[in-house]
Amino acid sequence: MTDEGKGDTEKWIAAKGAKYAYGYDKGGKLSRYFGVSGIPHVVLLDANGIVLYSGGAGGYTDELLRKATAGALPKPLWEWSAAAKNAKAALQKQQFKVAIDEAAKLGEPDGGPAIKTALEGMVKAKVEGMKAAYQKGDMLGAETASKSLQKELAGLPEQADAAKMAADITANTAAEPVLKNQRLIAKIREKAPTKRKEVEAALEDLAKIRKSASGTYAAEEADALTLQLRAALNRNK
Repeated sequence: MTDEGKGDTEKWIAAKGAKYAYGYDKGGKLSRYFGVSGIPHVVLLDANGIVLYSGGAGGYTDELLRKATAGALPKPLWEWSAAAKNAKAALQKQQFKVAIDEAAKLGEPDGGPAIKTALEGMVKAKVEGMKAAYQKGDMLGAETASKSLQKELAGLPEQADAAKMAADITANTAAEPVLKNQRLIAKIREKAPTKRKEVEAALEDLAKIRKSASGTYAAEEADALTLQLRAALNRNK
């Protein structure tokens, strides 16, 4: 990712003969979201979009890489055959039941069995990720996943797991204050404050959240975002 303009970037890519994918982060919002303090910076996500690592280029391990690629598609979507267009379209819409059914119609030459296995693995990983979020106290993560999966897994047995998660969160009296604080933290993160007064105000709000949310996952999130914002202040001195 780069916050530089297309003209400069394209010239650099051509001059260096770079062969990897790249994108534009206008205004550096994505960099601020992940708390990037230096370049190069690596953000490693698994096949379901869960951040497994965020830090220096040499800080992640082979084990994390293996974990990140578990359940990944056998081929990127743009390499799927024309015969797989229906499965591809359904996946892009996050309609997993339709995508799996369409993949089941494809033969070996079109990668049908491999695509079907990968899609089933993605469904399993999504449900396990939702449950893991709840177990570690990430109520907002579990709630968000539950809402999404009840739609994405329509027609699949696993949809019941997503519905049960929503019911469990509602029944858990300890969940609501955590959710409230996590939503406040999410708003601060989304604003991605950069001006000194805005950052200082955000730090004050986070300090209040940490105090009220002591011992919960929300406090951990507040601590992590506090470190990011303080690092931003130090860079701008």
